[in-house]
Amino acid sequence: MNLTATTNSFEMLRHIQAGSAGSPRGNCQGCGMFIWSQGGYRVPGLPGIHCSIKCIETVLFGQERCRWCGRKMDKPYSSIDSRLCSPDCSEKYYAHVLGDKTARLGSGKRFMLWLQENRAAVYRQLLGLGTPESGYCQNPHCPNGEGGQPGSLALMRADAQYCNTACRMAAQRVLTPQNRPSHKPSSTGNKCNVSRGKAFRVNSRKRALFDGLNRLPRRFPQPGE
Repeated sequence: MNLTATTNSFEMLRHIQAGSAGSPRGNCQGCGMFIWSQGGYRVPGLPGIHCSIKCIETVLFGQERCRWCGRKMDKPYSSIDSRLCSPDCSEKYYAHVLGDKTARLGSGKRFMLWLQENRAAVYRQLLGLGTPESGYCQNPHCPNGEGGQPGSLALMRADAQYCNTACRMAAQRVLTPQNRPSHKPSSTGNKCNVSRGKAFRVNSRKRALFDGLNRLPRRFPQPGE
């Protein structure tokens, strides 16, 4: 587990909610305690806000989830082994949580592994890796590389930007302000815009009605008659 993020790196996730000094600003999703003016940690994709890395890991690896990777588990709880989803997770949990304590709750080690697998862009940001470089998949959330990097384009064609179709489609879902569709109401068939004002077209049914009214006998004399 070669993870080099420090406590200072996690401060990039700190979020201070709006509120008045001396008053609570919500509750921690993990322990339920108040969040105060110093704020808490907000993780993209996780609901709510958390007061500490320990509470983030409590949410990710507690209750009905694998204690090592955070995968959802349906089988009932009977022992710690019933909350480890694979032999690999079991080996790592016993070695680094119960063994040398390097991945104990609150250390951030398991959180970083979870980010590497599930939030690749956040993981690279915490490690200071920045945006994908040339030669790597340009999808910022690409999880297909090694060591926190996006997938390599070494075996792709020369003009390739993405390592597979899924990454290409994911990257193209993010629209820029220039190509974002307009939400202005469209004109209908009965209306048209003219310069310095608006005009309207009368459809055939209304035109027939107006023609009929014009043929009715006038009850009052008109000027000049």
